[in-house]
Amino acid sequence: MYKLRTIDVWDTLLRRKGHPDFSKLISARALSLTHKMELAIPFEDYWAIFRERCAVEDELASTTSHCGEYEVNDVLTRLLSRVLINNQDQMDLAVLAGRLAEMELQFELRHTYPDPKFLNFSQEYPAQQSLFLSDFYMSSASLQRLLKHHGLETLVSQGISSCDVRLNKRSGKLFKHVHHQFDITPRDHVHIGDNIHADVEMPKKLGIQTVHYLPEEEHRKRQEQAAFIHDRYALFRHIAEDTKNLATDEAKELEAEAQPAYLLGIHTAPLLVGFILQIAERALLDRVERLYFFTREGEFLLQVWRAIFPNNCLAGQKLPLPDILEVSRIATFCASLREISTEELMRLWNLYSTQSISALLKTLGLKADKFTEVCQSHGLNPKEKLVNPWQDARVQALFKNPLFIEPVRAKINSDRTNLLEYLDQHGWQQNLAKVGIVDIGWRGTIQDNLAYLFPDIHIYGYYLGLQCFLNDQPLNCSKSAFCVDANLSNNYINLLDAVSLIEMLCNSPNGSVSGYIRSVDGSMIASRIIDEDENAVYKTFVTYFQKGVLFTSRSWSDYIDSHVIASRELKESSCKIWHELVAKPSQDVAKAYASLRHNEIFGVGEFINKSAVPSPWQLFHGIFSKKVRQEVILYIRQNQWIAGISSRKDLGLSHRILLTSVLLMGRGYKRFRYWLNYR
Repeated sequence: MYKLRTIDVWDTLLRRKGHPDFSKLISARALSLTHKMELAIPFEDYWAIFRERCAVEDELASTTSHCGEYEVNDVLTRLLSRVLINNQDQMDLAVLAGRLAEMELQFELRHTYPDPKFLNFSQEYPAQQSLFLSDFYMSSASLQRLLKHHGLETLVSQGISSCDVRLNKRSGKLFKHVHHQFDITPRDHVHIGDNIHADVEMPKKLGIQTVHYLPEEEHRKRQEQAAFIHDRYALFRHIAEDTKNLATDEAKELEAEAQPAYLLGIHTAPLLVGFILQIAERALLDRVERLYFFTREGEFLLQVWRAIFPNNCLAGQKLPLPDILEVSRIATFCASLREISTEELMRLWNLYSTQSISALLKTLGLKADKFTEVCQSHGLNPKEKLVNPWQDARVQALFKNPLFIEPVRAKINSDRTNLLEYLDQHGWQQNLAKVGIVDIGWRGTIQDNLAYLFPDIHIYGYYLGLQCFLNDQPLNCSKSAFCVDANLSNNYINLLDAVSLIEMLCNSPNGSVSGYIRSVDGSMIASRIIDEDENAVYKTFVTYFQKGVLFTSRSWSDYIDSHVIASRELKESSCKIWHELVAKPSQDVAKAYASLRHNEIFGVGEFINKSAVPSPWQLFHGIFSKKVRQEVILYIRQNQWIAGISSRKDLGLSHRILLTSVLLMGRGYKRFRYWLNYR
């Protein structure tokens, strides 16, 4: 038996899930999220901070007289003095450096594990006393925390880190220090480690018995992981393959008709993972106090959020608590109206330039049949579809009639009172300064409605995609999109041709919010319209798609933290996934979409059956008939997914050709409008 056994820590006692430098990258990432405004321009990107960190370490290693050893707090203090714009007090820098150092240690606690074979292996080399010896920039106290966390304190309860004594193994001086401190000779000492120079050759020169510990399987994992810090495409391929293998086994447990939707969810998941990851990043950058996911898609998106962030943290930073907010355009629009005028209603008519008074009243949450008499008094048939209704003299007269104005005003006041009480119950209060909201897209009109109600709160909207804004944007609104923003560029603009497809895949079976009512316990609750026909596609297809997404999201969760993944790294592949959905839909997707019954009460005043298309007769007759032409134009505005029509096997070939031709013309006109915006 030896008098002393010393054991290396990294890749001997403990294993990492990723590259050793990921712990350095996580603190750089956290700094870029929490101190974005204070960072000098060259260091706004966290990879630039990481590279500067490596440069600082090289400088300290070459300039110090202590065997090139340094402590993590010294590194981080010097780093912060370079990357932050403001010349902060040295004490402030030291405090921040301490927080970042603790963050790195917490990262190591999360993403390390005991070597699975070392405990049995070590029994072949018994000794009277065991210590850990590590060439590392964290203190021995930090390493003790790590070892205790993994239940290894009984094997090595204490030890020495090179940064504590400014001596290291690779020079041999740390071994000599140990011999002097513990009064032993080299022949009484056995050392076990993985590094061929520091753990084997150098101690052997000093007469120490050495054991090279390099188990094949764990060493292979280490080499594979080493590439992922710089080759991110290799990392993402690895995650995709790993997830697909696991998911294939899960899919076998499902009925055959459910498997295509589930596997589509597996394939599509990175699109939504990237979106949710960007929301978390933006929430930290914008320093929002509350984060609300809007119904209906938000109900599913919040599940994805919780799958990715089970501890509600990103890069060691606590994220704002998320909550579901049961809202809709109908439930918020009427409440947000500042006056009853055709000018104010342009917020609606800019989106729906052809609308009947009946559809308008349904949009306001009013029963159209109660306004039949007042409409007729102005020569209006409530069901007549009006083109540019604000220009119609009859409509202008209607908006001056007290018999019309007073019931509408009463509805505005009632809706506003109920909405404000509901929001207050969910923590949306006047004393908030910054609120974040999440929605699928596409113009952020619910966000606008809330912004008009709360002019003193800045509302940050996070969307998958944004169409061109048609209304003036409230000054207290900021909107950002993950994949495509038609207000900024034409990049990936084709993705917005099939937004209702994405809505379908992210939908909830819980219905649309129509308003708010008082419950039996006195609280204000959302009233929902649940349509079983609308939910049919959810039960047969969407629910399995979402299960696939959630399964994959849980797989991504650990990688996002352990491999320090940012949303921008997923944007390109996410857009490609979305493009595949739009341009090359499977028969299963096209069939599910064609069976969709979509809620379009806001604006249109009814549910839209996506299987219904204009007949060839209507398409031709629309050339001569204004009324038919308006119906065809309305169809084009509501349906721009050309590949979805091309995939419809229930339509004849000539019918599909006619429909796609008309839709192509409509899309060409929209593209021309976009082009005019960017001239």
